[in-house]
Amino acid sequence: MEAKNSPSVSPGGLTERSNMSSILSIAQAKPNPAGKDKTSYGSPKPEQLLGEWVDIENIGTEPVRFSTMKLFHTIFTDKCEPTGRTEDYWSDNGTASLSPGETLRVHTGMKKDESLMSPADRGTVKWRSFAGKDRFVLNNRCGDAITVTWQDGNGKAWKDTASYRPNAPEGAVLRRAGGNILVPAGAAASY
Repeated sequence: MEAKNSPSVSPGGLTERSNMSSILSIAQAKPNPAGKDKTSYGSPKPEQLLGEWVDIENIGTEPVRFSTMKLFHTIFTDKCEPTGRTEDYWSDNGTASLSPGETLRVHTGMKKDESLMSPADRGTVKWRSFAGKDRFVLNNRCGDAITVTWQDGNGKAWKDTASYRPNAPEGAVLRRAGGNILVPAGAAASY
């Protein structure tokens, strides 16, 4: 489908255009897995890294190729001030596509540790991918802004951003609550 109007950015952080049918949304995230984060050697536990994840949902009417998607997060100073830079969290070079209504869950940890994943973190999503990190990525102390970028079928670039406040509750799944804010299920935006 061809765009007829120029793009604009809505307050929710989603780039919009008339007749747009390739739309991704950061639907929910789990930035602070429950339990002890590190082993006695100081490294993160593999199951904890798998418990940190972001769900990307295709809310459009056309599939979006995984190879065009990239996930980023904001980098902060020690004083929790945004640096103006982002860090790559995940990308994929696969040939498959995320169809309308489907969700992709991106886990921070490694695929080789998938058998350690809890049923709650496994969820019921159709697609799953792994960032392959050996450290936590999402910022708990400062909060974070997570951005997914992608290209539509015409090669036009789009993005969606969602953010959450500092000190997300341990083990809480943060869901999109209107606009671009992620909050714990059933909580007010000011948790």
